[in-house]
Amino acid sequence: MGIREPAVAGQFYPGNSEALKRMLASFFSKKRKQAIAREAIVPHAGYIYSGAIAAESFVKLKASKTFVILCPNHTGLGSEIAVSTSKRWATPLGHIEVDTELAEEIVASGSASFDELAHIGEHSAEVQVPFIQYLFKNAKILPITVGTDNFEVLLRFAESLVKASKKNHFSLIASSDFSHFVPLKYAKEKDMKAIEFIKKLDVEGFYNYVLEQRLSICGYAPITVTLHYCRKKGRKKAVLLKYDTSAKVTKDKANVVGYASIIFV
Repeated sequence: MGIREPAVAGQFYPGNSEALKRMLASFFSKKRKQAIAREAIVPHAGYIYSGAIAAESFVKLKASKTFVILCPNHTGLGSEIAVSTSKRWATPLGHIEVDTELAEEIVASGSASFDELAHIGEHSAEVQVPFIQYLFKNAKILPITVGTDNFEVLLRFAESLVKASKKNHFSLIASSDFSHFVPLKYAKEKDMKAIEFIKKLDVEGFYNYVLEQRLSICGYAPITVTLHYCRKKGRKKAVLLKYDTSAKVTKDKANVVGYASIIFV
């Protein structure tokens, strides 16, 4: 495919370029850029809910040739691990190139497939793209949906990313919200426990905790991949930069969604 057009511009974030730039500028106006990480967990809700939280991670990311965006597959369409086939993605800020060479290498490893169907209506990679365009002018992206919960498959995919990173310069973003539509107290309690596993890079502990507790962390598969990747890359810990919930905006404490910005160092 040629260009992947935005699916949620005007819904999750402003559809007008100037309005989008103003909103992004407001997120970063009081944040000092401190590039110390190459991997992060970033929320993907509407910008009014989680944009400022997402910005906490982006200001800590180092400039890279490419940003690999691992996201859940909310639509259920397409392959289990689906690499975008588009050459460019469009947002109100313009077009951004997809790293097709890196895409070919990852698919050639056998751990993922080319499949645009998974990306057509998926918002969770798309909402990260304007942040990248705003901060990293010449960067490319590689959006990949992770729609399987098979632990061994996730680890194999992580291993293929580790191998690809030896000759490709990229940063890794796991796009995920945390608890969904639960009471505020429950969300904070369960999310913080899950984040404790993340802080220790305990991939097995995190994965098992999510399944055993039946948590609604939509991007737990991308997070699992990222945890294993970071362990293999020699990262020592994860740092929670900011946690909040939708209740801050909606004032509804009975049904909240949790958002966390986390980096790996």
